Amino acid sequence: MALRHILSIDGGGVRGLVPAIVLDALDAEFKAIGKGCRVADCFDLIAGTSVGSIIAAGLALPLGEDDGGLRPGELRRLFETEASRIFPRRFWTNIPLVGALVQLFGPLYQPDGLNAVLESQLGDAVFADAKRNILIPAYSIDPRGAVLFRGGPAYAAREEHDRFGQVRVVDAVIGSAAAPTFFPPHPIAGAGGQRWTAVDGGVYVNDPAMVAVAEAARLFPGDDLRVISLGTGRQTRDYPFEEARGWGFSEWISPKGRFRTPLLSVIQDGQARAVHRQLKYLLDKDYFRFDYRLEAGRGSDRLDDASSKNLARLTRGALEMVEEKRPMLRQLAQELEAVHPATV
Repeated sequence: MALRHILSIDGGGVRGLVPAIVLDALDAEFKAIGKGCRVADCFDLIAGTSVGSIIAAGLALPLGEDDGGLRPGELRRLFETEASRIFPRRFWTNIPLVGALVQLFGPLYQPDGLNAVLESQLGDAVFADAKRNILIPAYSIDPRGAVLFRGGPAYAAREEHDRFGQVRVVDAVIGSAAAPTFFPPHPIAGAGGQRWTAVDGGVYVNDPAMVAVAEAARLFPGDDLRVISLGTGRQTRDYPFEEARGWGFSEWISPKGRFRTPLLSVIQDGQARAVHRQLKYLLDKDYFRFDYRLEAGRGSDRLDDASSKNLARLTRGALEMVEEKRPMLRQLAQELEAVHPATV
């Protein structure tokens, strides 16, 4: 009976900088003890939703010069340098009525910046190219249904290889990140005329850890599981009764002057809290969660605040969390070992 390791990465827009910093810190711990393998090579399954799918794809695909995935430091720099390209600042978003109307009648952002960043990083790679097992959730609105895009060595002889093997990973990532009201849905083409019209996987699994556990149990029946789960900052904003009691459609989707879409926020936060409780109960000491509260100047809960000031605050919050959880990182650095592709 083997111990299988799962890496799970939440969605959270620009807050994807947080898990990238945690992975960079884990990579630094690897180097400190002389461990030469890549962080990604130590996981039997890597799952990521929305912005987490960008990190998952970057780790699992053969993107580097040595045919390995991107290093955590490269992913961190990607968020630091490209966040404002994905979420460009527009003066009218700060005008309450104008901004609310824009988001009420169309997506707040066009996907050009997001698409360009991802195309430049992921290119034409397909799921059959993945060096590590990868899982990316999205939700299809046509045809309707939850979709788990999957690929990697463990899927070579499974039906998922035929279904998703030639799907471009960049399309699955764009679809998984297409948060309603922020970005338009994304069309994805598969083999044999398959198609999906995808929106953000965060509408049902913003924290994909439980989905990944179920998938790992299917891939590796009978094996023990250990989960390393990376959050993007816990949302702490309250919506008081006196404020929310009169909200209608437009306020829940885009309350004036906030642009934080409370409906998406409570769905994603509630799902993540439920998954955390379930996995803590099921796995106990084999469940490692890295997350922190977005308060005290440690970053905005907005998905799209790509300002340099907010990125600096997120960095400060993530680094403070890393120091708080340094013993956990050092334990993982000691215990994680590279998984040979033939065994997955």
